Amino acid sequence: MTGGLKRGSAGGSRAIAAAASALLVASVAAAQSTTLSLRGGLPPIAVEVAAPSAAGIELRGGEAARADTDGIAFAQTVPLDLVSAIDGRDRALFTPELARIAEDLWRARTRLERGDAALAQPLIDRHWDRYRDASGPTAALVAEGRLRCALARGDIAGAVEPWLACLRHREAGIPTRFPKLAPALDADTGLLPVLSPFAPSEQRAVVIAAFEAAGTRAESAEISRLLLALARGGASASSGEPRRPSTASAGTVRALELLAQIAGASEPAALDRAVGAFDALAKDSAEPAGPLPAWRLAAIGTGRARIARGVADPARRATEMSRAALDLLAVPASGLDRTGLVDAYALEMAALLMRESGEPSSAAQLEALARSGARATP
Repeated sequence: MTGGLKRGSAGGSRAIAAAASALLVASVAAAQSTTLSLRGGLPPIAVEVAAPSAAGIELRGGEAARADTDGIAFAQTVPLDLVSAIDGRDRALFTPELARIAEDLWRARTRLERGDAALAQPLIDRHWDRYRDASGPTAALVAEGRLRCALARGDIAGAVEPWLACLRHREAGIPTRFPKLAPALDADTGLLPVLSPFAPSEQRAVVIAAFEAAGTRAESAEISRLLLALARGGASASSGEPRRPSTASAGTVRALELLAQIAGASEPAALDRAVGAFDALAKDSAEPAGPLPAWRLAAIGTGRARIARGVADPARRATEMSRAALDLLAVPASGLDRTGLVDAYALEMAALLMRESGEPSSAAQLEALARSGARATP
């Protein structure tokens, strides 16, 4: 009996030791793991490593793959605005400064989602310099947030730089951080219709100055350069050293190149070739063209006006100017413009052509139409 009790005691000791060892291993493992607490009712994520970066919180091991699958992370990087706390081994890396930024961006995003752009703007602006040139989903939120705030207050010049940043994130494959809202950019081309290179002279000057101030950055450089050339009239479209566009923007870049050729044409054959190439591109595209159809008509009228002004014979020049004015009036007659800017551009240019061709009464009628925002029928 005594020996039995001794053997039982030894077995019990081994069981207790094994249990204690398991608890110790679990405790060490817990100390070496990290848990992210997320906002918006999202479940926490347990990972081996959570490393803050300019992109957000980069995850490794554990449930990092699930975060990607569930749409919480982009390339296993959780946007900073989604993170409310980090516990475990890497908790010290989530500094008070990062926690404040995360809360600011979360508050900015939710305010924009409910339509409070005025309240969101100071929170976004506070971090624009930090994320202006950064990559990843956190920078994408800041860029699109700043763009939406600029559009909400009607600040066309202020929309240029964040829009170019949004293009860069779009070309990197980062989806919008505001999926519940109407798209800020044209979903198919990435263009921003209110940044039309065909706009009344006063606004066109604002757009030109804003593009010049923003410069050309990274993958969006070609689109920026071409829009600037178009806003100037298309003549300088071939200047500068072009950069190879990304796959995401290649079709848009080619369309803008052809529009610049149309608007900058110096003789009818060149204009017709460029129009034919543009139409072939549009026919081969399986996607809608956003603002491009209205811009196409405006570019044709601009090109015809350029050619007409180059005619030496006064009588023939006046006739060609009148025809160019009719081409421009096809823009408001088409109903393709959704911003009113391209229609206003066409009416302004057509009125100028009629005045130059010696038809002041027709010019006055078109100017009155432009002031009233009415559509004209050629």
